[in-house]
Amino acid sequence: MAAFKRIGEILLSKGYITPEILERALEVSKASSKPLGKILVENHFVSWEDIADALSTQYNLPKLEEIPANIPFEVINSIPKNLASTYRLIPYKKESNTLYVVTDNAINYTQVVREIHFVTSMNVKVSIVPTDLFDTVYQSIYGSQIDTGINDTFEDLPQEETKIEKEVDEEKEEEAPAVRLVKAIVEGGIVQGASDIHVEPTRTMVNVRYRVDGILKKVTTYYLRTHSSITSRIKIMSGLDISEKRLPQDGKFFMKYQGEQYDFRVSTMPTVYGEKIVMRILKVSASEQKISSLGFSEYNTKRFKELINYPYGIILLTGPTGSGKSTTLVAAINEIKNVTKNIVTIEDPVEYNIDGVNQCQINPEIGLTYARFLRSILRQDPNIVMIGEIRDRETAQLSMEASMTGHLVFSTLHTNDATSAISRLVNLGLDPHMIGVSLIGVIGQRLVRKLCSDCKSEIPPKKEILETSQKLYPELEPKMYSPKRCPTCQDGYKGRTAINEVMIVTPKIRTLMNESASDSEIRAEARRAGMRTMFEDGVEKILRGVTSYEEINRVVRNE
Repeated sequence: MAAFKRIGEILLSKGYITPEILERALEVSKASSKPLGKILVENHFVSWEDIADALSTQYNLPKLEEIPANIPFEVINSIPKNLASTYRLIPYKKESNTLYVVTDNAINYTQVVREIHFVTSMNVKVSIVPTDLFDTVYQSIYGSQIDTGINDTFEDLPQEETKIEKEVDEEKEEEAPAVRLVKAIVEGGIVQGASDIHVEPTRTMVNVRYRVDGILKKVTTYYLRTHSSITSRIKIMSGLDISEKRLPQDGKFFMKYQGEQYDFRVSTMPTVYGEKIVMRILKVSASEQKISSLGFSEYNTKRFKELINYPYGIILLTGPTGSGKSTTLVAAINEIKNVTKNIVTIEDPVEYNIDGVNQCQINPEIGLTYARFLRSILRQDPNIVMIGEIRDRETAQLSMEASMTGHLVFSTLHTNDATSAISRLVNLGLDPHMIGVSLIGVIGQRLVRKLCSDCKSEIPPKKEILETSQKLYPELEPKMYSPKRCPTCQDGYKGRTAINEVMIVTPKIRTLMNESASDSEIRAEARRAGMRTMFEDGVEKILRGVTSYEEINRVVRNE
């Protein structure tokens, strides 16, 4: 059996350092009580990659080059967080009865194997990774978790929410565990830039997840027995009925954080284990956005501005929920609003408060629907009308009629792309001739994550990217970038931007609509007339290093 070597000896034998450097580093390590490896890295004699190589040799453990992205929750939760923190571990894979973990510190790895086996009854395979990679991935998994010690505090908490609100007086409210946890959850969502907060009860625990840059990630859990208290607190903040658990409810609340105003739209929904709560976070300052800040390409910005400066007609934005349609509508209104125009909106709910615009919120419980509001608004002498969403035939009909009588109308529709909006309107029962007369343009939209500018790396471009580049963007250098990980981004991406397709309705497209042509025929004509598809718009962002090929493929397809 080979003799055990110290890490300094291994680094020396591999030629990473000289005997003089090792001697000086050992002296500093002894005087400062810092690990030898850290001193060598801090003084730029070796890298963390070199230290990982030496550890791999020292303990005869495999070295892992990359930790997999998107590790499943059940794998992460297979060992307690305190164990992962104490021994610097990240579980990343389960296969049969074997749990695979990585560490950057193998000193106690035999003890680690015993403890994990005791806790999980599974076999354990340990691999080595460099410390900088370990720290980045550990932070992305555990660093964002809300650690309030709240589950222990809840041991003595009453279980009926009606009792809670009677017993917790106003002076002591800020000390209540439910108040502290809700505050931690809400502020954590703001700090991490989440668009939505999901509070989801399961059989024994409640999961809290944030949607950051369009991707849901788990941040913490708490015991199910405490969920009624949390639900009660959120309902009271949102002006909802705490005694009603059987029906969905919608509400809202507001808060300031570090000088910025945030609006929270709250939705509750009964499930078999309790009420699920989703809170959408809206930053008030986002109501001042213009088209230039949304990520529209120069080409599509020009086409979009051409549409919104029409004197009348209807413009539709299409895409799934959460694709930024409302934000784009707000930006369009900000672009064209002035004191000479009477602008009225009908929304459900009013998400952004826009200065100088008359905003109305529907209330179906009292019969105040989109259609009812629209009839009244047309008697208010508007120049521009924004309708939150076309959901039924009556709203669609009235919107089209309004656009035919001198009003510019904006609205949204749930379809996969721009040209599908026409068949969707026909399916709602509208006459194709009416659509042809009133519709002036459709914008399809998706949101994609932006590559982190600090760690993205250039890779060879794919064939289809080269083909599209040569056809549409010959002035751009054919480049592609892939995501990495760094402390700034944690998963290779930071922020989101829009990809769009802007279809301007031409006389030829109107003729096809009147002839009840198929979506594919209309789409082919729209492309001949200059429309760039969302994929083609995405290719420009790939070439400019804004996003990755994988991210574009995640949300749209190449035609």
